[in-house]
Amino acid sequence: MIAAEAALRRVLAEVFRESLAVLDPARLVAEALPSRPPEGARVRLFAAGKAAAAMARGAISRWGECIEATLVVTVDGAPLAFRGLDLQSAPVVLRAAHPVPDERSVAAAHAALAHVRGLGPADRVLALISGGSSALLVLPPPGLDLDDERHVVRALLEGGAPIHDVNLVRRHLSRIRGGRLAAAAAPAFVETLALSDVVGGALHDIGSGPTVPDPTTAAEARAVLARYAPADLAARLAPHLDDTETPFPTRTAARLLAGPEDFARAAAANLSARGFSVRIEPPEGGDARAVVEKRLAQAAALDPGNAIVVACEPTLVLPPERGRGGRAGWVALAALQRLPPGVALLCGASDGTDGSSSAAGAVVSLGAAGDFDAARIDAALAGYEDAAIHHALGTAIDTGPTGQNLTDLHILARVFPET
Repeated sequence: MIAAEAALRRVLAEVFRESLAVLDPARLVAEALPSRPPEGARVRLFAAGKAAAAMARGAISRWGECIEATLVVTVDGAPLAFRGLDLQSAPVVLRAAHPVPDERSVAAAHAALAHVRGLGPADRVLALISGGSSALLVLPPPGLDLDDERHVVRALLEGGAPIHDVNLVRRHLSRIRGGRLAAAAAPAFVETLALSDVVGGALHDIGSGPTVPDPTTAAEARAVLARYAPADLAARLAPHLDDTETPFPTRTAARLLAGPEDFARAAAANLSARGFSVRIEPPEGGDARAVVEKRLAQAAALDPGNAIVVACEPTLVLPPERGRGGRAGWVALAALQRLPPGVALLCGASDGTDGSSSAAGAVVSLGAAGDFDAARIDAALAGYEDAAIHHALGTAIDTGPTGQNLTDLHILARVFPET
């Protein structure tokens, strides 16, 4: 059984990598664009997020010398691949911190606003937005600064606010999010192509919607603060929400190219091609401990040759002092010693970087633990330092930064029955 489990873990890791390849951002963008932009239009390309570089490459491969200028804002470590492309001018690439923004995030926001200004009504901004943009583009309203941004986001997350509500507040306490970048581009037309890391894929949630109209209100932002933030913080921010209704730019169009649900479907197709009977569960989030218990219950009921796929974004509330690891690796490690024999669980981050670890996540089974010290596993879970354990066990998934961001993927599978 140990050998069969090891083979199954290798198959799941292959499925994870191949499913990402199917949703290559460059290909998705290139296929979404016509052969040329509108005749006579000046075109400026703006890309932001973890998948920004790959998305920009797709647009440049399609429109090439028609693009007047390109600005790419992405995370540290994201791969770049612009060599061999026809361009009027070399792309400007800015990097900033994620998930906690830094001064570079503010500089990037100023650069983005400058990049889209000065165009006429016949011109076009092609905006390529992917997950991570909220931290990469930060420009608080007058009277607030970068520290305030960090503080309010941290307070909302620690208070249990869903990411949709966190992004709602981010949009209303910003000079670039919530459609404000599109407003700065007026009178030019702004076309947005997006890749979503948000379950449900609402366009205004992806990167907090810098280039799309925002349907939410300042009153809703105040309600979120009142519910999840400390009272003194909510009171201090209230004056900044008095006159901050987001603009509603009309010369825009937006399309979602792929999201978590597509990632799950790609994995399911890969598993089906390998002979598994596959069930896709609805996307989910919530407390990581509850997610672990759900995976274990599903594992116990799983028949041989069956698999379950789910796009999942579990939440871990982390202490200030913690080890290296991430939510995907933590869930996998928490399940490791309790999985039934013959079942493997993969938990992988689509961007290739699970939290502070150097891995995308892990793929585990009961046999992977062998005679490893259970006390060390418990200590690693308590200290949120799962990365070292997975590397010691050989269960880490090492992809390097993928240049994608479609949230996490969980796959459960049981070995085929013996014939």
